[in-house]
This record gives sequence, structure tokens and C-alpha cells, in this order.
Amino acid sequence: RWKDSMSYVTDADLAVQHLIVEWLNHHYPDDGIIAEEEDLRKEPSTGSRYWSIDPIDGTAAFVGGLPIWGTGLALMEDYEPIAAFFSAPVTRDQYWALKGEGAYRGEQRLSVRPPSSLHRESVLLSYSKLHRQSILSSKYPGKVRSLGSTIAHLCYAAAGNCDATLLTRVSLWDVAPGLLMLRESGGELWYVNGGQVSLKDMLTCRAPALMIGGHPEMVRSFDALLSVD
Repeated sequence: RWKDSMSYVTDADLAVQHLIVEWLNHHYPDDGIIAEEEDLRKEPSTGSRYWSIDPIDGTAAFVGGLPIWGTGLALMEDYEPIAAFFSAPVTRDQYWALKGEGAYRGEQRLSVRPPSSLHRESVLLSYSKLHRQSILSSKYPGKVRSLGSTIAHLCYAAAGNCDATLLTRVSLWDVAPGLLMLRESGGELWYVNGGQVSLKDMLTCRAPALMIGGHPEMVRSFDALLSVD
């Protein structure tokens, strides 16, 4: 069925979220929770710790029988991610990160792709509606891919599987897990119109601007090819 935002929600989304919320309330009763489905928001009883939950990031891919979707969690303190997890069941990949201790796929430590000149085999992961907008310059010589999951895109950027990833109209639960993965692998997430991304900006609404993530030098290279109003 459809949500008011005209995106899918399935019984699986709701069931997964219920299980995670129940577990967190039992083990971390004082922590706050911000979750995608049913606009769930619980304030912390003490301190400033929140968990963000995206029960199925990539629901359209899940419904369509495609492989790139998964469950994303992040623990935030003072609006900064300090722990993150993303599980993609079909590909059997599990990504995780701890602030100051690196980002990993299983036991393999992640590192963003080293900077290089853009060429015909460069890869930009993007949201699915980029082709409808005049944002990316035709001078970009490489490839654009949209795989269906924002968190997966950020994890792939953290793992060096692409040169950069472009995000728009995302919510806190879409960004928080992958943001820590990216930072812990040597990358960063920036607004295209300038400034590092702050999760605090997304507490009550979607991100206010287009974002791009990857190695800082690659972000600058792509930034020169992007135009926003």
C-alpha cells in the first residue's frame, strides 16, 4: 500500500520496525527512537541518545523482487551518529561502523575510492529521478547508477564501489547509518550548495538540499558538474 508521501509501505516494513522498537525499548528504555513507519518518535527520558530505524530501506526494490534493500539502524548522541548497522539479506552483506573505530563489511575494513580524474568508467550512484532534472552536467563522462536504497548507496561509497553518491529528499533514517559508514571510511557527506550535512536539520523534516558523498576530493570534482537552483 501507499503512504501519504506516495512511497510503498508493506506489512514487512511494519513488522520489522515493531520487532526492533520492542527490542530497543527492552534493552535501552531511556533512549529516544526515530523510525520511518507511522512517523514514530519517542523522546529520550535522559540524555540525548536517539536510535534511527529504517526497517526496509529500498521498499520498492523489495516489492519488485530486486536485491538491493535492507534494514538500517544508527545510534546518535547529540545528533551525531556513533554506531551504525545495515543488513542486506539478499546479498548477505552486513555493514557496521563505530565512531573512531572504522567502518566494515563483515570483517573487511572499508575505505572510500581514492580520488582520480573523472573518466568514462567513473561511477556516480544517484536517486532514481535524476534523469528528469537538469542537475548533472552533460560534461560528466562516466556512468550513473540507481540501485534502490539510499543507505546501500552510502555503504557502497564507503566501500569504494563508486566515486560518489548523490542524494535528495532524504530523511534522517535514510542518512544516519550511511553517514557514519562514510565518515569512518575517509569520506564525507556535503550539501551541494555548501556545508557538511547535519542530522539535526532532519529531525522533523526531510533534508533541505541536494547532498553528495564520497572522498572529499571527488566530492569537489562532482560539485563542479552539479547545478541547483
